[in-house]
Amino acid sequence: MQIDQNKRLEDFLTREEIFELVKRERFARDQRHFDIMRACFHDNAYVRTTWYDGYGGEAYVEATRQRMTGVRGGKHWVFPAFARIAGNRATVESPAKIFGPATVNGVEVTFHAYCRFFSRVVRENGVWKLLTFQVLFEHDEMRTVDPAAPLPVDWSVFANLRPSYRFLALVQMAKGAVVSPDLLGDDRPEQLREFHRGEDAWLAGTGE
Repeated sequence: MQIDQNKRLEDFLTREEIFELVKRERFARDQRHFDIMRACFHDNAYVRTTWYDGYGGEAYVEATRQRMTGVRGGKHWVFPAFARIAGNRATVESPAKIFGPATVNGVEVTFHAYCRFFSRVVRENGVWKLLTFQVLFEHDEMRTVDPAAPLPVDWSVFANLRPSYRFLALVQMAKGAVVSPDLLGDDRPEQLREFHRGEDAWLAGTGE
C-alpha cells in the first residue's frame, strides 16, 4: 500500500500545532503572560479545575490573574501525548503534574499532583484554540518543608476527600476554594469512561 507522505506530514504538523498550544497555555499561565494565555482559549471555552468551573476563555484567564496577584502560584509540567483529529476538531490528552509551595494551617508544605489535562480543540480561521480544559486526576502527595514537622492535616476531613486529588484539595481549601467532590479521576473509572465516550461523540460530530 502506498503511503501518502504529504498526508503524513500534514497530520504530523497538525499534531505539533496542537501539542505546542497545550504547552504554551500552561507556560504562559505559570509565567503570568496572561495575554498569551488568553490567546490560547476559544471565546466560549469551558474550564473545570479544583478551583474554577465556568465558561469563557477571557473570564477564566482574568480569574487566574486575580488569583495569582501578589501570591506564589503553583507550577505545571505538561507533556502532550495523544491527539485525535477530525477536520477542524481535535481532542488532546496530556500527562501532567501540578506542584509548588503552599501554606496549610500555618505550615509550609510542598505538594505534587499527578494528572492528565484533557481538551477539546477547534480550528477557526486556521488557528487552533482550546475549547475545553479539564483535569483528570490520578494521585497526589504532600510533605512539609521542615521534615520534622507533622503534616498539617485534619485527618477527619482528609478521610472524606477523593484519593485522586485529596492533598491538592487541602491546598485549594486553604486558599479559600470550594473543591467539588465530583471531579474526574482514575478512582472513578466508570465516570471517566463515560466522559471519554462523550468526548469521542463530540469529535465524531454526533454529540454535544
